Amino acid sequence: MRRERYRAEYAVLQAMGATPRLLTTMILVQAAICALLGTGIGLGVCAIVGRVAAAEADYPFRMMWFAALIGGGMVVLVSIVAAPISMRPVFKLQPASVFAGR
Repeated sequence: MRRERYRAEYAVLQAMGATPRLLTTMILVQAAICALLGTGIGLGVCAIVGRVAAAEADYPFRMMWFAALIGGGMVVLVSIVAAPISMRPVFKLQPASVFAGR
């Protein structure tokens, strides 16, 4: 059901005149913004929880420089893998087949 909805959304955009290049750009920008937000939120929450744990429970916490680098790298890797999966329907979809109910 979800897959059908995404295909229909791409079909509507293509029927309104969006080119596959524009849709691909939209998907890549969305993936980049999500990667930046996810990295920022994740590192921020990690730092806040570490400070609270260090203050409240006397838990030794130190965020090393490579933690942010590895975490950011993994988020970028996931985004790089997810973006082509999302782009696949853009190149295979024909708007007329979606609107015809096939």
